[in-house]
Amino acid sequence: MPQKQAFLQALTADEHNQTSFLQKFVQAASPNPPGDTIKATTVIGEYLSSKNIPYELVDVNGDGKVNVISDFQGGQRPGPRVVLNGHVDVFPVGDGSGWSRDPWSGDMVDGRLHGRGVVDMKSGTASLIVAYAFLYERRHLLSGSVALCAVADEETGGKWGTKYLIEQDKHRWGGDLMLCAEPGGLETIRFAEKGTLRLTCAVKTKGALGPYLHLSKGAIRTASAFINEIIKSAESIPVDLPVEMERHLEKPEVQRAIDQAMGPGTTTIIARPTVNVGTIRGGLKVNMIPETCVFELDVRMPVGTREDTVLELIDTIIPQYEPASIEIKKQAAASNPFSYSVIDHPIVGHLKDNAKSLRPDADAPIPIPSMGASDCKHYRYADIPAYIFGCSPATSESFLLKNPEYFIDVSPVASVDESASIAEFHHVTKNVAAGRPSANAIARDVASPDLDQCIAEHGLVISLVPFVHHAAIVRSAIKGKTNVVTTSYVSPAIRELEDKAKAAGITVLNEVGVDPEGNVVEISNKDLMSKAVPYHVLDGYSFLAYPNRDSVPFRQAYGIPEARTVIQSSLRYDGNPALVDEICSFRSAEERRNILAGLKWMGLFSDGVAAVRDSPLDTLSDQLDKLCSFQVGERDLVMLQHKFVVQWEDGTKNTITSTLELFGEPGGYSAMAKSVGLTCGIASQLLLDEEPAWCDCSILPRDLRHHPSQSRS
Repeated sequence: MPQKQAFLQALTADEHNQTSFLQKFVQAASPNPPGDTIKATTVIGEYLSSKNIPYELVDVNGDGKVNVISDFQGGQRPGPRVVLNGHVDVFPVGDGSGWSRDPWSGDMVDGRLHGRGVVDMKSGTASLIVAYAFLYERRHLLSGSVALCAVADEETGGKWGTKYLIEQDKHRWGGDLMLCAEPGGLETIRFAEKGTLRLTCAVKTKGALGPYLHLSKGAIRTASAFINEIIKSAESIPVDLPVEMERHLEKPEVQRAIDQAMGPGTTTIIARPTVNVGTIRGGLKVNMIPETCVFELDVRMPVGTREDTVLELIDTIIPQYEPASIEIKKQAAASNPFSYSVIDHPIVGHLKDNAKSLRPDADAPIPIPSMGASDCKHYRYADIPAYIFGCSPATSESFLLKNPEYFIDVSPVASVDESASIAEFHHVTKNVAAGRPSANAIARDVASPDLDQCIAEHGLVISLVPFVHHAAIVRSAIKGKTNVVTTSYVSPAIRELEDKAKAAGITVLNEVGVDPEGNVVEISNKDLMSKAVPYHVLDGYSFLAYPNRDSVPFRQAYGIPEARTVIQSSLRYDGNPALVDEICSFRSAEERRNILAGLKWMGLFSDGVAAVRDSPLDTLSDQLDKLCSFQVGERDLVMLQHKFVVQWEDGTKNTITSTLELFGEPGGYSAMAKSVGLTCGIASQLLLDEEPAWCDCSILPRDLRHHPSQSRS
């Protein structure tokens, strides 16, 4: 049984014990303030001890703000260090009024566990701890290392928790990657957070009796005008998002995910600054013009916007309100810059794939930024990628119908009657545990002098580089005795290495997928698209076919060297080759009006201003990427046909045809992922499981292999 499947089954079999641990964890009160986490960390320590897992307790100031830390090294080869970080402290309860049950009850009703902090974030922290325990038990199977940080004071900034641990030992408690299980919802993965700038503002003017406004407008009226000007100006600051984030946020599915996760309209403000007036105090009596008004501002800054920009802007506004005195003080402890990790980090793909496999009927989670802050910022400030995948505040339809207030409060983490889904708790646990990367994403030039060493450090290389470089990869793999999988056909250069590969005892598995490789021979690149001809595959489709690289070697590959005609071609919808040809040649409108009309229909010539990239080609590519991307409900198609025409000695002919028609899933796996990615993955898993490789180039039945004519498309 594959290790991953056995691992997930072991987690499922242990769910009762996991739920019991979560219940005890919630029942151990840890409100912050005051921030005492001794009861909660005692529960964690007892759980780890029951698994014979060593751990340390860190109480920096001896005031009960206890952190629990643990780590282990895998038993396989060196690899990245993953840190699982969750906080133990929770929001306070106050006097408990408004709760329908004891805030620390841990009651389980209708598949939900109730109690303060179960959403933010004891459910998530418990998931990380359980995942860590199961990984520890199987550490001999893992590469790299894993660390656990159950920290004390996230709710008050993390100074004596995450921030302290990273500053004390960045490698041990920072690692190469951080995973957190804050309540972001199963539909999203969080990769960025807005920055926070908290300001205390004091406005002072002359005072007087209420009727004498000609002598002074007063501090409150002045403050009101000042506030309105700050809001107007700060929320108009131009945003300088990273290019990849800007493109990501333009996607309709991302915008839908943002609004669904954080409330309708979130997309309108998530990428721009916002200003909230949190408190305001002023005046002594209703019939007096106040001398003083003090208010607090909470400025949220998107990725790319820095606090200096906001503060400098405010400095230019203050003189407009003279002779009033306006003093601005930054609340340094509560102000933090934005934080951001790359969207396409390999762990994001692992989390998405695992989520899809655990919930096949649901869409894979979509990476989005967060509006609020978390301890992820401390990792990102230290240049350590950090991501969030956690439970939802309230996702059960029946729960929402019974509690309609949750439709308004998207994230009721600090409200009364806080509860979390037990099923989601187990889902997050499995995703995080199974999401431990088993492949390392690295960047190497094939001509790099350390390529040999890099390949030798791994048990399998999946070579998806341009086909001319596969031989270089295989030569390095032979030196390092590393198996190779590629979706390309066997080239002469690869064939020459066959004996050396066998002598090294490695497997070089080729031709896994549907995308052919080879060399362009008879037709030049500039004439390729103009040579496309109609080709019928199935009724209802209008295809054109054009030559796809070198067809000649297939006579030998298929065991029919005497075939007179061998044609390998690519299929495209009618009009696509002409479009590509037009874009490449830029002929005049008089010559190709219909093509230009098509480009106009696509929106290439619209009045919209294109985002300028590094070069004109990059700018065009960016526009085409936006215009041609899948819309809601759209999918890709892989159409593949083998057609063998056999001519017998008496002149009669037989046609043998096999056709593959494969559609992708809207919002799910593409047809290319199913036909190439999946087959490549299966082949790779078989090699990792030490299954023997196979070699069979036979296509036709034996009695048809030696007849004189064959064609293929």
